[in-house]
Amino acid sequence: MFYGLPKERSEAFSQAMRAMQESYPVNFAADMLITFDRNMSFYQDAAFMRAFEAEASRDQERSLIWRLHVLCWCARTARRREGDFVECGVFRGFSSAVAARYLDFATLAKDWYLYDTFTGIPEDQLAPGTRNIGAFQASNLHQDCIKRFAPYPNIKVIAGTVPEVLKGDAPAKVSFLHLDMNSAHAEDGALRFFHERLSPGAMVLFDDYGWRAYREQKLVADEFMAEVGGQIMELPTGQGLYVR
Repeated sequence: MFYGLPKERSEAFSQAMRAMQESYPVNFAADMLITFDRNMSFYQDAAFMRAFEAEASRDQERSLIWRLHVLCWCARTARRREGDFVECGVFRGFSSAVAARYLDFATLAKDWYLYDTFTGIPEDQLAPGTRNIGAFQASNLHQDCIKRFAPYPNIKVIAGTVPEVLKGDAPAKVSFLHLDMNSAHAEDGALRFFHERLSPGAMVLFDDYGWRAYREQKLVADEFMAEVGGQIMELPTGQGLYVR
């Protein structure tokens, strides 16, 4: 239910949830989010659910459905704005794969740039005490992502370190930017690189903005927003949303 928690804490939460269910129905409990009496209309969005079910292959991925709904809402809104799509921090490509299927992205007159090292966070970008998740990644992660997005000729899977790799191949105009790199240095660099390329009404979604474990990312994003006069809205899903 709550991936990332120690086993004993996860079991304690599960017991508490079962007790609450007896007196008051809980209609969502996953991804560190518990809700009561919500409409959760995304469950009635047939196109979204088809895309989600087609791409989610693990319980951990299924737990992210509310986060994925937010991402897909942003992407759907951004498709009517000028500019291309960008994701920095791809991992297996799950999030973008759901959104691409949901939007039938191959039919859109846009490109989508997916940037990742595909070998984990560079050592010089790791925060003190942070584990390098590259140890958990398959050696062929880059090729797997290329294969996953092969049906979309307008999606580019680019290996490299952000922000340096952006100087080689990046769109001039951006309508949707998704940042999920678990690195304050990398996300600050990407935000500074792309901000002037964001079209009016462009959507910027920060995957880690609201999570205490990644507070450094929130702080550097807020510092940049103070410089440009912007503001990020923290969402209950742990994400942060900025509209240019």
